Amino acid sequence: MRTLVFIPAWNEEASIDAVIADVRANLPAADILVVDDGSTDATTERARAAGVRVATLPFNQGLGAALQTGYLWALREGYDACAHLDADGQHPASEVARLLAEVEADRADLVIGSRYAAQPEPLPGAEVLDGVDGQDYRATWSRRIGINVFRFMLTLATRQRFTDTTSGMRAANRRVMKLFSENYSPDFAEIESLQMAVREGLRVEEVPVRMLERTGGTSFLTPVRSAFFIFKGLVVILVGQFKPRHAEAER
Repeated sequence: MRTLVFIPAWNEEASIDAVIADVRANLPAADILVVDDGSTDATTERARAAGVRVATLPFNQGLGAALQTGYLWALREGYDACAHLDADGQHPASEVARLLAEVEADRADLVIGSRYAAQPEPLPGAEVLDGVDGQDYRATWSRRIGINVFRFMLTLATRQRFTDTTSGMRAANRRVMKLFSENYSPDFAEIESLQMAVREGLRVEEVPVRMLERTGGTSFLTPVRSAFFIFKGLVVILVGQFKPRHAEAER
């Protein structure tokens, strides 16, 4: 299968080299695309120097636009599967490979790497994956509140249990590429995309993964921004319940 790994990045010059190297080491057969969301630092230059393709957006448009660019690129270039991970070094590429394995085996259309999903009991004699319960990642109190609120509301809205609705580590097949390249939220990409995928009848699965502390840059979320993010996210979920399904809108 032809696979694309794309990396949305905004002012991540401090970590982009290491992230690209990690993807190459763990997914040597995959092509790599960095989607530079209007960075004002040397993110684009460093990515190009590393020898990967770069899609540079003319100005900062938000995570949703960067992710949609990646899905659209994967669809138009004929890839069978794609995955994305953050550019700040929190997502080990070895874990991304596990998500892609689920897609390649056709067990799901969209696979989410969850920091909080419990690892199932291993079969007798099976290898136990070390550290996949996310103990290397420590969320702030405000982020934990948001995660728990979104977990409850999205599970209620979709009637499918989710544990990590804001995870930026995901893998997908062409059905998802087509849906997301045409319909993707600019502000609440992770949350609304899950709601939309379930409503469209796609198979969405969570896989427990290990995540790390960011290796460079700083998070844009402050306690005030987190509270506003939670409020807007709840509005997005509520509105999403009344949107027509994509197939219905085409008829």
